[in-house]
Amino acid sequence: MNPQKISKNRLTNRIKAALDSTYLSEYVLAYPSVYYFGVSIICDIHCPYCPRQFYTKDIDSGFMDYDAFLKTVPYLEYGEEAYFFGLGEPFLHPRFFDFISQSLQTGIKTGTSTHGMSLKPEARKKILDLGLDELIISIDSADPNTFDMLRKGAKLDVVTSNILDIQKEKKRRNVSKPNIVIATAVSRHNVRGLADIMKLAKKLQAIRVVFTDLILVNPENALVSVSRTDLFQKHYNKAKSLGKKYGIEVLYFYQYPFPWKKDPTPPRLSIKRRFCRDPWRMCILNRHGEMKPCCYYPPNTGNLFQNPLEEIINNEDNRFLRRSLLEGNIPDCCVNCGMLTEISPQQSLDSLIKAKNLIEEAKNHGDFSQKDIDDLSQLVSEYKKKFDEMYE
Repeated sequence: MNPQKISKNRLTNRIKAALDSTYLSEYVLAYPSVYYFGVSIICDIHCPYCPRQFYTKDIDSGFMDYDAFLKTVPYLEYGEEAYFFGLGEPFLHPRFFDFISQSLQTGIKTGTSTHGMSLKPEARKKILDLGLDELIISIDSADPNTFDMLRKGAKLDVVTSNILDIQKEKKRRNVSKPNIVIATAVSRHNVRGLADIMKLAKKLQAIRVVFTDLILVNPENALVSVSRTDLFQKHYNKAKSLGKKYGIEVLYFYQYPFPWKKDPTPPRLSIKRRFCRDPWRMCILNRHGEMKPCCYYPPNTGNLFQNPLEEIINNEDNRFLRRSLLEGNIPDCCVNCGMLTEISPQQSLDSLIKAKNLIEEAKNHGDFSQKDIDDLSQLVSEYKKKFDEMYE
């Protein structure tokens, strides 16, 4: 995030978000902390397992309307992170850098993703001039032949050269941004090369490598997946060890590899209260402004291009999802998801303590009146009472 004093709006939202992360209520107090904007559903490479190659008639190709996006910008002043992506290549949007510029002006951490072929000299210069915080590049193999097969239309040597040129220019300008992140979708084609991905990430000076499952929308490709296999775990552990050695963060996110397959519902847990952070903190928008709290939750829960966020975040659709999780009535799409976690008293208590500490920060901020502090302290007291009633 841009090095400046945190705004009153953002600090207020952080306090409310801390109370939301107690998971003591289906209602949220804060605006979303994390935004994903599907700015592009158009792509110029042809990855063989991409849903674009399977749902050829169903993909809603096109770009997000920039003027419609501007309706969301005031909310970014409260948030923490905004990412511009889509089932396509964001850099193809003719106004892509206008999206990035508007986002950065709000002070929110701003990132985007790319297949890497778009990082031509003009684009690289614009990224650095604007001060983009994070650049995520899809690299599915460190082996050129495997890369060419999985990322048809992209070339590994071109992508890596583009990234190295960004790193050289950062050094010349004496700037630290954008941070480079490598994203790898893991399958039987590349699982044995995860350690090589880490070696390449070190060469490219990446700060993070994110491994995900390959999403296989065609049942005929099911055997390509290595999700939750010993083979994946073995090579992921090697990658984690190298990450520790190189000082590179390594993450893995379960990506619902078989969207056509319903996982068996697990037995009802004796501790029934569950949480996933996303329905309490995230706003994912497709190019039409239709909102979801998670990529895999089927229904849209509002339209931010048509209605104020205040009317959406606590509407019945969003509260239904949060209530279902808190009551243990887990939606089918959430079953077995790695993001789902049992709520513990310590989780709630830690969040209450965080909210109190942030109020102390607000007292020293300079822009908060005594009434502001009193109102926020009252909210903390109310949530402490909820905590006592829940866990006594």
